[in-house]
Amino acid sequence: MDTEQDDNQGAEQGTEKNGLSVRAVSRALAVLRSFYQEGPTLTLTEVASAAKLDKGTARRILLTLVQDGFAAFDAQSQKYSLGLEILKLAGAVPERRDLRQIASTILSRLAKTTGSTVFLSVYHDGSAVCLDQFHSDRSVEVRWWIVGGQLPMNCGAAPRVLLAYLPEAEVDRVLSRGTTRLTPHTTTDPRQLAKELEEVRQRGWSVAVDDVIEGLAAIAMPLFEPDGRLIAAVSLTGLTPHIVRNGQPNFLDDMRDAVREISANLYSLSAPPLHRAARAQSVIGG
Repeated sequence: MDTEQDDNQGAEQGTEKNGLSVRAVSRALAVLRSFYQEGPTLTLTEVASAAKLDKGTARRILLTLVQDGFAAFDAQSQKYSLGLEILKLAGAVPERRDLRQIASTILSRLAKTTGSTVFLSVYHDGSAVCLDQFHSDRSVEVRWWIVGGQLPMNCGAAPRVLLAYLPEAEVDRVLSRGTTRLTPHTTTDPRQLAKELEEVRQRGWSVAVDDVIEGLAAIAMPLFEPDGRLIAAVSLTGLTPHIVRNGQPNFLDDMRDAVREISANLYSLSAPPLHRAARAQSVIGG
């Protein structure tokens, strides 16, 4: 087996052993990434395929992750999922922990008030990453954007809000990688996307209908640092008739209040927002 051969080779030379340790970590990380790339619950075969590993190697890694609490195994469905230890790691990210803690109560209340699923997301290396999500008893259960999961920047309300307020050079870099079509309604033409981003900047919010999952809609607003730099997006999603009524997005006032409250709590000791942030926040304020 290749693992036994690798171990024998590593024993021959210390530097090779160090290299193999890095390789083992890379394989384990590939297994973990498979859950936000392919879905929250996967079979062994699906994990192995997503991680580009043989089934034997994937199984050994999964067993180790299960033992340490970073993965879980359901014997009835024969599927694996991420474990609770992953949430501890996510909560320990220092530059975002205060944001998540402060936003948690506010966005949980927003989810219950609107009967929607609410997301807190950030931009990272060409993708929109879900930092946290909040549900209500009436909201649609969302499995396509789990915590830590990624969405293409041209798909969905939150990714487009994040893209709209990135520096121009970064927007060009993102779009140079190409766009992704998730449904027939996804905007993939760069020129049309540029127009939509300008509309987002002008009005201070984004709305998306059927472009990630058909039958669902979302609205999103940006959250800024006091110096005008983008920090995150707040969005809510649900069935299209619940989110968009008579051609207009619903719950804009509720979202404005939530964004203002998060900003007030984050920056209560800071100077008020300046530059682009001040203009956008004034738009949000109506």
